[in-house]
Amino acid sequence: MAQHLDQPLTDEQFDTLLDELNAHHKETLEAITTGGERPAAPRSAAPYTDDDFSKLPQDAKKTLADTLQQELALLADSKKTIAGLLLQAHEKKITQDQLDAGVQVREDKNKQALADLNEKLAEGLKASGHAHPESQDLIVSAYKTSSDLSAQAWNTAREVDAEATGNAETQWDKAGPKYDTLMQDLQNSWKIFA
Repeated sequence: MAQHLDQPLTDEQFDTLLDELNAHHKETLEAITTGGERPAAPRSAAPYTDDDFSKLPQDAKKTLADTLQQELALLADSKKTIAGLLLQAHEKKITQDQLDAGVQVREDKNKQALADLNEKLAEGLKASGHAHPESQDLIVSAYKTSSDLSAQAWNTAREVDAEATGNAETQWDKAGPKYDTLMQDLQNSWKIFA
């Protein structure tokens, strides 16, 4: 349900909101990676609840679509790494400690890549918002929604990793299909931005 705000945003307010959402997303990814408590969403973004993204400017849609493709590629790469580590553990080529360390390295790599990707997304959406000031409210809402969808996907990936590494002997071949489902779910959920 869209909430119409009384005053249009200035470019500075718009940029500040996207920066706050970007910082929140990074903190959320950090919490997911470390198992810590997730931060509360910035209160300043609370009024931005539009869910009809069909009116997003084309450049914003392209930025979101590009981000999705890069996130899917990162998930596919993570799947390959995790599945390879699990197979090695299953075949007793690496120890549990080596498996855990390898998964941690991969999750740290994912966290940094996602932070970089989200930074790029924020910059692309800022450019779109500056070019289309009438759409800034909608762009803020889209950014907030896409960050939430991303965090959900990476939280699920972390759960898949934890389950598989917790019992590599019986779970080694199950992580790959779970990643496939996760990638399909993420792709389906992002269709709202098309």
